[in-house]
Amino acid sequence: MTTIPNKGRARRLRVYLVEDSTIIVGLLRDLLAVDPTVEVVGESTTAGKAIADIASLVPDVAVVDIALEDSSGFDVLKALGKADPDARPTRIVLSNFATERYRAEAARLGADYFFDKNGEILDLLKTLTAIAERDGSPSDTLM
Repeated sequence: MTTIPNKGRARRLRVYLVEDSTIIVGLLRDLLAVDPTVEVVGESTTAGKAIADIASLVPDVAVVDIALEDSSGFDVLKALGKADPDARPTRIVLSNFATERYRAEAARLGADYFFDKNGEILDLLKTLTAIAERDGSPSDTLM
């Protein structure tokens, strides 16, 4: 992975991971550790903990899986949609359930991006770097 210097950004992009697979969390942590523009500030395997943590940690980005231990990533997206817009993170879905139905539901609930775990993890990483360079704001291109 090519790293891009932190072009004038005062701080690194703060990312929160909502993922029930320890393997995927470990992979994402390892891949993001080499990018100086990004830092993982927390993680959760459940919607309830994720919602509470995101409210208190106020990350720039939440990467959310659809299938979680206690419920669905859609519950996280719903809760984030109700948050104060100034404190609302960019919402990225990373899922094995990359069907049009799930993509449409994620978009309806406010997801800014949707990536398939089965082939788009590098696209996720490139997107996080691009968001970091734009000081945390998503692009105009949705999913």
